Amino acid sequence: MTFLGAGEGARLTALGSTYTTKAETGTYWLVEEEFWGETTPLHAHTSAEESFYVLHGRVAVWLDGEETEAGPGTFLQVPRGRPHALRRLDDDPVRMLTLVSPPGMELFFQAVAAEGEEELLADPERLMALAARHGTTILGDYPAP
Repeated sequence: MTFLGAGEGARLTALGSTYTTKAETGTYWLVEEEFWGETTPLHAHTSAEESFYVLHGRVAVWLDGEETEAGPGTFLQVPRGRPHALRRLDDDPVRMLTLVSPPGMELFFQAVAAEGEEELLADPERLMALAARHGTTILGDYPAP
């Protein structure tokens, strides 16, 4: 049995979010995500599904060529291979429970932290190659709303 209180769990910060791991099994990675960046790039996960449950704040979600607003209580599941992106709508960070199945995406964020986020952001091709090695295809910037 695992019991973690509020704010407890391994913490990792990369690319506009802080991830606090609540559970990591052979089946999934569950984190409390604090999304404080402005946007994510448009991207797709080649080997995982990603689900979000918004706890606090408002976020725009780009999926299937449309932008939809998601607030507290909203659940969104993104099937593997589907291009998607997020855009924060308020000044406050967005808090979400994020579930990735199967796990492995955390290895990308760990690699970003280890290699140096600023250096990777200054070299987009290197960042895209690192993402691809970890099952994510970066397709471009957040689409214009």
